[in-house]
Amino acid sequence: MVLLKNKRVLYIVLIAITIPLGLATRFYADYFPTIIRQYGGDTLYATCIFFGIRFLFISKKLISVGCISYLICIVIECLQLYQAPWMVRLRHTPPFGILLGYGFLWSDWLCYAAGVLLGIAVAFFFEKGLVKFLK
Repeated sequence: MVLLKNKRVLYIVLIAITIPLGLATRFYADYFPTIIRQYGGDTLYATCIFFGIRFLFISKKLISVGCISYLICIVIECLQLYQAPWMVRLRHTPPFGILLGYGFLWSDWLCYAAGVLLGIAVAFFFEKGLVKFLK
């Protein structure tokens, strides 16, 4: 119940859970089914972006945060079309490779939509649904 009083703490915890799960789909791919190996990382990436944007804009409507998050994911995906040598080198460094990705894929757009919807569902559950459930 303490987490519900301070929503920002909730989103820090959700980010801290989502990042290792997303990284696990990349670094321990053999332990996951094929569909999770292929799409889980991108889906959780968008979920994490949603949690981060929600952290920053805690009083905005969930749907607004979802739209902003999806747009950010799409912009980052479209940046993968930019192949300047300095950008390619940047993408091959550990933090930026994960954040910026390596190659443009249309299928990622669906993963981002699913990830943002997952984020909205989790946010709704913790912000609205759980409160009613606990009363």
